[in-house]
Amino acid sequence: MSDHQVAREAHSVHVDALTPTHVQVGYGRLGTHGRLGYENKNVTVGGQEYRHALSAHPPARLRYALNGRYHTFTSHIALNDDVRPGVSHAEFTVKADGRVAANVHVAAGEAPRPIHADISGAQTLELIVTTSRWEFCHAVWLNPQLDAPERATAVAAQPLTDCLGRAEITLPPHPIHARRILATIVSPGFEHWLDDLLGSFYAYGNCPDARIVVFTAGDSAACRQVIAKYGAAAISCHPQTHLNPTLKSVLYTVAHIATAEQYLCLDADMLVVGDLSPIFAALDACPPQTILACREGNGRGFTDLGHILTTAYGGRSQDLQRILGHANGEHAYPLVVNDGLFAGSRAALLALDDAIRAMPEATAWVDEYRHIRWRNQFIFNLALARLNCGVELDPAYNLQLHVQDAELSWRGGKMTAQWHGRTVRVLHFSGSGRGKYPQWRGQFAGKDNPLAQPGHDDHYTNFVAALRGWAGRFGAKGLAWSFYGTTDGQSARVNDPAALPLLALLHYLVRANGCVRVLESGTARGISAACLAAAVAHRPAGRVVTMDLAPAPEREALWAALPPVVQGCIEQRVGDSLTLMAAAVAHGEQYEAALLDSLHTADHVWAEFQLAAQLVCPGGLILIHDSNYAHGSVGRALEKIEAAGYAVARLWSAQSGVREDDNLGLAMVVNKQPLPPPHRRPEQTAP
Repeated sequence: MSDHQVAREAHSVHVDALTPTHVQVGYGRLGTHGRLGYENKNVTVGGQEYRHALSAHPPARLRYALNGRYHTFTSHIALNDDVRPGVSHAEFTVKADGRVAANVHVAAGEAPRPIHADISGAQTLELIVTTSRWEFCHAVWLNPQLDAPERATAVAAQPLTDCLGRAEITLPPHPIHARRILATIVSPGFEHWLDDLLGSFYAYGNCPDARIVVFTAGDSAACRQVIAKYGAAAISCHPQTHLNPTLKSVLYTVAHIATAEQYLCLDADMLVVGDLSPIFAALDACPPQTILACREGNGRGFTDLGHILTTAYGGRSQDLQRILGHANGEHAYPLVVNDGLFAGSRAALLALDDAIRAMPEATAWVDEYRHIRWRNQFIFNLALARLNCGVELDPAYNLQLHVQDAELSWRGGKMTAQWHGRTVRVLHFSGSGRGKYPQWRGQFAGKDNPLAQPGHDDHYTNFVAALRGWAGRFGAKGLAWSFYGTTDGQSARVNDPAALPLLALLHYLVRANGCVRVLESGTARGISAACLAAAVAHRPAGRVVTMDLAPAPEREALWAALPPVVQGCIEQRVGDSLTLMAAAVAHGEQYEAALLDSLHTADHVWAEFQLAAQLVCPGGLILIHDSNYAHGSVGRALEKIEAAGYAVARLWSAQSGVREDDNLGLAMVVNKQPLPPPHRRPEQTAP
């Protein structure tokens, strides 16, 4: 081996050569170096044995300490050959510092699938496997490898065909991860419909955290322009058949393309006229295998799948046996749905895709009658029946205008639709209904710069939820020495527990100022540190460095309740704040904001401020808590800061109105070049 090859090998490592810091497997033991971990068997996939492999029967979680040394994780994933095809499936997830970096689903009998994750600078790596079919789920990671920058290369994206073989889907170059995804499909000539759908969704849908994914069946400049306007992710599809409504089946496969907790799939010929967030809330309240959809025709005329098969799809009763290979009473399934809008969890949509792929004659049956261009919808219904997972949504979420009429009007400055005295949430311009209400179309399409770009997670809600649970455990006394503490330091008083406006001010002040790194002196119970971390967690390299001689032990209970991405932002340094801040200055650290909240004496605050002025960037914020504290001398330090030429704003000090804090106060200093002392004209004596 050449010296060059030796150097390259030094920059990569097989994961099964590392010792995990945490191991959890659902059966047997963790298998390494090609061993299965049970019955003295070896990892074998496709007849090939693997020398480097991890065998982790789900539910499995492996954690490794990386200390920021690696940039990429690569592997192939599969179920071992001793699992019969179709018997089980597994979901493989890679997390870096608690963040989902990759997520791939694989079924028994499938060829190994690649998985690739960017783990640049990560301190910890987690390899997680889950399943809803525990028996025989012998999940394996094949040749799992960590690469440093010199060896970091991306795994070439392989195309994927949807479950009905309608299109070849080009996987995105970078994985798509979101908590919620709204997905749709468009083809050239329908860009105006897409523009109207997405514009109305952002105007009225009330799901600002949903990531938009648009499958494009054919390329067009107009399509790209609409997708870019809404900051959506474009997924290119290459039709393997004629352009027709059966291409909708690519949405059945969306969970293989983009990773989310919840999905909402809509036809492009829809208009959102109401709040869609209850759909996601309903998914939270339903079993994970649930798929939500509205009845076909909003409940007009179809009693079960056997009835609609012969009435609307040109089928015969014996078709079920042909499509499924073995029918099991699916013809009597009573919930007959329209797939123009459906929603489900990742587990539910992966199961849907698996169920359709397992139907031996589904694709042939869909293609049998070209003039019936919506047969894919029957296959969707058949999968719901086979899985017994359909749950009916209220018709208001998919009012199908080929059989229904609505009353549209402007009320209170917004578009509204009524149907039989009920408020409609989604209008579906389906089939012959496409030409209805032309004056109401185009209200959103073609508008420049709508407030529709995807934003970042707002973790303030998560922080408040964690704080509320923590306060339920420790009581109001736990908020002592926080922004809501009382002057005597023994308890706390909260006037507005719904919004917690004092903490909201801290959070959004830091977030609105674009802060990435924040310094805090005085950790105490960790409340303000958690609030600050929630404000910067959405930013790359977001960090809160918090310093205290002896932080209260209760802080761990609060921080543990935060989302992992927020927890990961907090760096605790134990020691005297002046010593630690001086060391930070010596190391050239820089921050965009600082919160000084340790000792409340004039000398200490002034010393902390002088160090903070060196650590905080020009124009950054220096916040000083307890500016009005009756038992301290912070006020004198503020006077000294003003005398040095800094402008000091004293917040929460109004002499009228409702006082939210217990007269503790907060001072704000923008870290600008100090102003020179004011020039005084010499006093003139009277003549």
